[in-house]
Formats: sequence, C-alpha cells, structure tokens
Amino acid sequence: MKVLYGCFRNSAKWIMSGFVLLTALTAEAQKEAQFSQFTFHQLYFNPATAGKDNLTRVGVTYRSQYAGYRPTYFDKGGGPASQIITASLPLGKFGVGVYVLNDKIGALSQQDLQISVAYKLTLSNGNLSIGARGGLYRQTMDYGQLRTEMPDDPLILTGKVSEMQPDFSVGAHYESDVFYLGASAAHLTKPGFKLGSETATNPLSSVYYLNAGAYLSAGYMLEVQPVVLAKMVPGAFSAEGGALVTYDQRFFGGLTYRYQDAIAIVHAGAYLFSDQAFRLSGAYDVVARGNKAKTPTSFEVMLSYAFGRQGGGQKSIIRTPRFRF
Repeated sequence: MKVLYGCFRNSAKWIMSGFVLLTALTAEAQKEAQFSQFTFHQLYFNPATAGKDNLTRVGVTYRSQYAGYRPTYFDKGGGPASQIITASLPLGKFGVGVYVLNDKIGALSQQDLQISVAYKLTLSNGNLSIGARGGLYRQTMDYGQLRTEMPDDPLILTGKVSEMQPDFSVGAHYESDVFYLGASAAHLTKPGFKLGSETATNPLSSVYYLNAGAYLSAGYMLEVQPVVLAKMVPGAFSAEGGALVTYDQRFFGGLTYRYQDAIAIVHAGAYLFSDQAFRLSGAYDVVARGNKAKTPTSFEVMLSYAFGRQGGGQKSIIRTPRFRF
C-alpha cells in the first residue's frame, strides 16, 4: 500500500505540475495584452516609438475583453481585463518611454513595468528609430480561484504565488509624412515562471510584431489611414487591420478586422481641444469566432494628452481667401 500510495503521490505531483503548465499554455495567447486601438499603443508593441512625433505624450487605457462574461462560479473570475498607463518623451535624438501594464485572466494576473530608449536617425524622406527596452515582468497565480473535485487535497496548492523576472525587447521604426513601418521582438530572454510548481517553468514565448500604416488624403479635410498589425509566436499567428478616417484633423472613426476573432471592430474618437492635445477614443469588438465559450463583445477606452507640437501624417491644409481649395 505504501508503494501504491507513493506512486500515486508522485503521479499526482506530475499531474499538478502539468496542470500548472497547461494553464499557462492555455493563456499563452492572452499573456500578451490585446489592444484594438493598436495604432495608438505603438509604445507597447515597439520600443523604437519612444519619443515618436517629437511629442511628450501620456495616456491611460482600459480594456474589457469578452465583456459581461460570467464563470460557472460567480466569484472573482471573468473575462480578461487590461489597464495600461504610458508616457513618452523626446530628448533630441533620443526618445524615452515607460509603461505600466496590469493584465488579468481568471486566476492568472500579470504586471509589466518597462522603460524604452530609442535613437532617431534623420533620413532624406523620414526618420528611422532603433530602440530597446528592459524591465520587470510579474505573474501571480491565485490558486484559491481554481475549483477541484477534492478541495482538501494536500497536493493542490493554495493561496497566491507570485514571481518576478527581468524582460527585454528590441525594435525598429521608420516614419515619413506618407507612411510608417515597424518591427519588434519581445521577451527575448524568455522569462520563466514556476508559480509554485517544482518542475514547470512556464516561459514567456518570444513575440514578433510587424505593424504599418499610411496617411492618404481623401479630399478636402479628409484623411484615410490604413493600418495593420501582425503578431507571431512559435506555432501561432495573429493579424488585424483596417482603416481609420479623420475629418478636419479632429474627429475620427473606422473599422478593423482581427483574424479568427473579431469580425468587426468599430473605432471612434475625437481631439477635444482645438490644439489637438487631448484625445478621447474607443473601440468596440464584435467577436465572431468561438463566441459560444465567451460573450461576443469587447470594448476599450483610451485617454491621452500631448505636450508640444501637434499634428502628424499629411500636412495640414492652409486656407487662404485667394486659394480656397
């Protein structure tokens, strides 16, 4: 009996370790916070955008993914939720950026503090920036939110287990008056998290981003901005894209699509002050794939304020009495 109990106990330990690993792998796609307004969150995706547009900009975003989702047990569970605070500052040829992220999905929560530094090279038709960032990535597993058939099993972990690891990313970004193109690689050190397990490491996979956009004049007072973002991890690929339309450099809206997830993402926003310093924007996702296991909508709200020279993309139209158009 002792031999059988020992075998069972060892097997249970391996099963528990596998469960922790499986939980982390299941959440792999969600380990990276998802923002539908990715064109306004380039600092999160690419450290080379620190100090972009020679503006000092601060912003805060709240995202509720699969809004209204309720778990089987009506406790602290629910759909993923993310909050991020960003700040970006130009310093001559350099740019400095920082963001603080809080991301939660079920029993797993993550906090990320990153500082980015970018160096800008002036080219004949635009600017090329090379950047890197480093910081601390923290994961917390609340085992009290997990439900088992044997809640008193001594092999099941209890309480909260937290772990913090260093993290490092690099990127490049090119921008002109007509278009921009960026590429970056995150989690190059692949930080691992045991989360109380003796065997599992649960490393963060390296993530590779490619994003691009263009500024197209569509007539008097109208600008169209096609945008696209691709994200790649080992064995998985995600892409989203569409277009935003800006009227009078103040009001904007548009539609984007996310591959195998959101059939339509509606964007809307405005620069609330005449100097375009204060921006309020939002996005509403209509989820089409797998919505039997989750609610079919997500939403996102962002506030940002910029200090310094305003305006980007196409040059502003200068109105004169002599040449009206």
